[in-house]
Amino acid sequence: MGMQASWSRRWHVGWLVAIAVAGAWGLAPQHVAAADNLPQAAKVCLVGVGPGDPDLITLRAINAIKKADLVFCLESVKTKFAEYLAGKEVIHGYWRLFPYYGQDPSQLEADERRQCEAMAAKRNEFIGLVRGAVGEGKTVAIVDSGDPLIYGPWAWCLEEFEDLHPEVVPGLSSFNAANAALRRGITTSENTKSVILTAADWLGTADTIERLSAHRTTMVLFTMRTEFKEFIDKLSINYPPDTPVAVVKHAGYAGKEEVVHATLGTILNRVGPDRLPFEYLLYVGDFLQHRYKKAR
Repeated sequence: MGMQASWSRRWHVGWLVAIAVAGAWGLAPQHVAAADNLPQAAKVCLVGVGPGDPDLITLRAINAIKKADLVFCLESVKTKFAEYLAGKEVIHGYWRLFPYYGQDPSQLEADERRQCEAMAAKRNEFIGLVRGAVGEGKTVAIVDSGDPLIYGPWAWCLEEFEDLHPEVVPGLSSFNAANAALRRGITTSENTKSVILTAADWLGTADTIERLSAHRTTMVLFTMRTEFKEFIDKLSINYPPDTPVAVVKHAGYAGKEEVVHATLGTILNRVGPDRLPFEYLLYVGDFLQHRYKKAR
């Protein structure tokens, strides 16, 4: 009985101290009690690790990888960041799972239905691995290059794991790295202050390159293996042939980054017939020739 009374007095005194401290900081007692209900760290994390060389990763991304028990990433990402992934369970083979997400295979026909079903089976396999790991108390990191929410293949998983309150660690985009390679103010020109980020014309989308280019503002195209001439043909509908353009290859790779300057009318000859690499962006706009100091 004496021990119980002594514990009760200590608890009471401790509570009074907590209230006094809270009062000093302008907090009500209920805020002190709420400290016991702080949210736990996210168990699923989508981590952007930047483009190009590994030194473009952020400290937050490094810390997120260090905390992870299970990591999903491409083989190339594992090689690039071997220093941080050493000793961790790393799984490959689940990269491009977004096609047909949310679609009912029964609404499709023939080959498309078979592709949808095969993709769903692979995706469900991945979902099972993630949920199984979280169920065991593990922290899962899904690691992707660049910024995972700018034309990233993993955006769908934020909806899929919504109940797990996933965290997103932003990564430097190839767009940012390419801007640096150009050494130009991307939002600065005589006539425009806006930038449109776009890609090839996807089936069913209304914001086609032709419609967007009617504004004649700065455009940056994420090309992703689309036929280069297709972009130039569509841009040429609304932009005049003397519009400045630039192609940035391998943005963020210090040893092989390359910029090709031309106009819309000459870029095909400047680039030549060789196939461009996957990692290139196409810039269109007057900002490429803007000068703060006017020629006299």
